[in-house]
Amino acid sequence: MKNAQLRPFLFYILGLLVGLSACQEAETTAIPPASSSKAAGSKPNIILYLADDLGWGDLGCYGQQKIPTPHLDRLALNGIRFTDAYCGSPVCASSRSTLLQGLHAGHARVRNNRSIDKQEVDLVDSDYTMAEMLKSAGYATGLFGKWGLGNEGGTGIPNLQGFDEFWGFLNQRRAHYYYVDSLWHNQAKIPVPLDEKAQYASADWYFDKAKDFIKRESQTDRPFFTYIPTQLPHLYMPYEPWEIYQDKPWPEGDKRWASMISTIDAQIGELMELVDSLGLAEETIILFLSDNGGGSGERIFYHDVRFFKSNGDFKGTKRDLYEGGIRVPLLMQWKDVIPAQKVSAEPVAYYDLMTTLGELAGVEVPQTDGESLVDLLTGTTDNLERDYLYWEFPYMDQANSKFAVRKGKWKGVKEWEGAKLRLYNLAEDPQELYNWAKEYPQIAAELEKIITREHTPSPFWPLKSELK
Repeated sequence: MKNAQLRPFLFYILGLLVGLSACQEAETTAIPPASSSKAAGSKPNIILYLADDLGWGDLGCYGQQKIPTPHLDRLALNGIRFTDAYCGSPVCASSRSTLLQGLHAGHARVRNNRSIDKQEVDLVDSDYTMAEMLKSAGYATGLFGKWGLGNEGGTGIPNLQGFDEFWGFLNQRRAHYYYVDSLWHNQAKIPVPLDEKAQYASADWYFDKAKDFIKRESQTDRPFFTYIPTQLPHLYMPYEPWEIYQDKPWPEGDKRWASMISTIDAQIGELMELVDSLGLAEETIILFLSDNGGGSGERIFYHDVRFFKSNGDFKGTKRDLYEGGIRVPLLMQWKDVIPAQKVSAEPVAYYDLMTTLGELAGVEVPQTDGESLVDLLTGTTDNLERDYLYWEFPYMDQANSKFAVRKGKWKGVKEWEGAKLRLYNLAEDPQELYNWAKEYPQIAAELEKIITREHTPSPFWPLKSELK
């Protein structure tokens, strides 16, 4: 094993050793304690770690059998695990747009990775992001990783969308690659000391920058928001198989996929250790999520979602509005606020997080499509008074779109404008195998009305019926 792999591997071993005592506090290090001005009851620090293309079933706490994830499992045991959490869109850019804007994909600025004209769409000045909201509440805001919502010289760059500090990729397509010669620091492109021989990739570099940000801000009297949208485990397999996978009788791509997930798990372990060592566990909420469901590709360079059951038993993959494309992990830890070992089956969506974090930050939250999850997190209630969740996903090569609605146990899916809605009972059929539309035409008609009401036209992704 190369030297640069020792740190994550040691955290992996540590996670296995502490797995049976997951709720115990991690051992402290020699990092100085946090500033005493960060008193209990103040606005919580927020660490939001977003994985890329990691499926609902890729973690041990969601049933993964082949890849150990001891730190993520401990994060789940320390707080709350959502079984029915959904991303806002089944691909990278649009999922990030719904997350950071607090809007579903019928209202968000970015609705696919590229427009019908094959152009990337940037956020604009009028878009209001989670980072801008938290900055208005006095937070130091840092972004470390894959942005994907604005390119060089445009209105969507992170420093114009609420982030004080940015290290990473602007262009999401460039983020397919892990050993690049330069990355961004704020609005300057800088050389980076990446080393493929040492297995030190971009995902390691900006993660180290995130830890530096947390250490520095822990010494101030202001709360911090640390957003870590990692590339992992998306595409191109940057790491040689970890030692624990090298002798597995698996295709090379599957070994590398497992190694990327183990790297994510080790990073989560480092974050938990860092927060504990700084004395910030009671003042910091840690969130872990993924931008969409897992996808498949050639197993030399990618992996097969069926082999790991990355999307559980659900139908569909990335780019689908079936459960496999949009149902994703969501874990949250906040010591002494979120009860330990809590599991929630309440349907929630990533566009709920802006409202939730705004309430926790004590700031006026703008109009969003989300609901606050604060009462769910604290145990005040087990259910939200929400009517439905909504998705749409436009095509890039034609004027059309996919649509989906979940209302209680019922879910409707349309594969294109004009298609008949297929109706599924998720309580009895989470695999979405049987279409109940003929048996329950009134429910299907109700979900059709929601689709008509929630879709707003976009000049970048028009429907066929909207073309003049």
